[in-house]
Amino acid sequence: MDFRIAVVDDVRRDAEKLQQNIHRWFTENYSSPRTITCFADGEGLLNSFEPQKYHIVFLDILMNKLNGIQTAERLRKFDNKTLLIFTTSSREFALEAFPLHPFDYLVKPYETSRLGRVLREAVSFLDSPEPSITVRVSRSNYEIPLRKISAILSHDHTVEVVMSEGNCLLCSMKFSEFEEILKDDKRFLICNRGIIINMDYTASLTRNKDLFIMEDGYKYPVKIRGRAKIIEQFTQYQISRIRREAGGAK
Repeated sequence: MDFRIAVVDDVRRDAEKLQQNIHRWFTENYSSPRTITCFADGEGLLNSFEPQKYHIVFLDILMNKLNGIQTAERLRKFDNKTLLIFTTSSREFALEAFPLHPFDYLVKPYETSRLGRVLREAVSFLDSPEPSITVRVSRSNYEIPLRKISAILSHDHTVEVVMSEGNCLLCSMKFSEFEEILKDDKRFLICNRGIIINMDYTASLTRNKDLFIMEDGYKYPVKIRGRAKIIEQFTQYQISRIRREAGGAK
């Protein structure tokens, strides 16, 4: 696949650095050809844009003239397929950008390992589209890729969906509906009553193996009954994940 990528940033140094890092990642990890085009602002991107012209667009949020969110709003009017990855110095814009269906975020200054993870997931998605779920929040429906969900928590008559960007969505679906949808997805683990975690976002277990510590700092308890089976499932998943990532890095 010949990947076509756009980088939009009004800070030339940031745009060039991102372009170089993307090129380096593809050289080291993915042999497919790629074309990386830089734009100094959102207008430049939109003036040359055609539906599905780019597979991935890295879009800075804080820009002069059209900011990243305004640019994405115009782009989404005639293209819902392009993967949008926002670059920003703050996560405060994550909820505002959510209706635009961003694929991911890069918070500046980002680690090259973080960029590598985003690119690996984007390439995997383009090779094999990720399943998603539609949830109702207030009076609006949102389509959420399953890979973006960090955890799902039951709260009385609502369900809290914790997103990988750090924001949370309260939806009116039943917890049992999520259980049914995710039962065959090996990433998701029921670690306690009313708690489902995405093991891709699990940083570690406590020494007593009674808490999962997530990458975002949240901690979720592991139930006592059936704990050994839960820990075994988590361990086996992490082993298989390491093997997959090692294979993808060759």
